[in-house]
Amino acid sequence: MKVELEIEEAREILLYIADRLAKDGKLSDKDRAALNKWKTAMKPGSDGMRELAAKINADLARSLENQKRSAVRKPDWV
Repeated sequence: MKVELEIEEAREILLYIADRLAKDGKLSDKDRAALNKWKTAMKPGSDGMRELAAKINADLARSLENQKRSAVRKPDWV
């Protein structure tokens, strides 16, 4: 199985996590402002957003590969 996110999908994940951190995290006002500034800079066409999407996709692929290998080694009776 192969899962690959589009840049827009990766950005939606980023926005969701950043919003949750800003809302529920125990961040100072300075940290919250820095998070919002960074979030605003991560536009869909930016180099940073393309790099983040590539890293997310690489992590997803590695995780799926590890699960596949793990399932092969795991005995049936466990």
